[in-house]
Amino acid sequence: MPEFGFPRQARLLTEGDFRRVYTGRARRLQEPPLRVCALRRDEGGSRLGLSIGRKVGNSVVRNRWKRAVRQAFRLNRHRLHAPHDLVVSVDWAAGPERVGEVEPALLRIIERLNGGREADDDRP
Repeated sequence: MPEFGFPRQARLLTEGDFRRVYTGRARRLQEPPLRVCALRRDEGGSRLGLSIGRKVGNSVVRNRWKRAVRQAFRLNRHRLHAPHDLVVSVDWAAGPERVGEVEPALLRIIERLNGGREADDDRP
């Protein structure tokens, strides 16, 4: 049974972590309303970093997006066949009504990172 928590080790925290993803050989994927930069890791588990700009909306709207992305990642990171560092941003034109599209979009991105192969659904 996979772990569904979101511990500190599952987060990109430092500027250096984000810089490695942005300047490394990261894959850039887009599934509206999300944009993802994904850099494969050699060891450890997958980690998530968020980059939600002010163009997306006020702090209430930005935090709603952040919660939705964290929740989708937390529930689905076990589906990644190899560990990745993901930096997720939201399309600035996406309104708050599209928050419900986060998990399906993230699942499509994970499938693309897995090379088109779907992972087993171990979620309760």
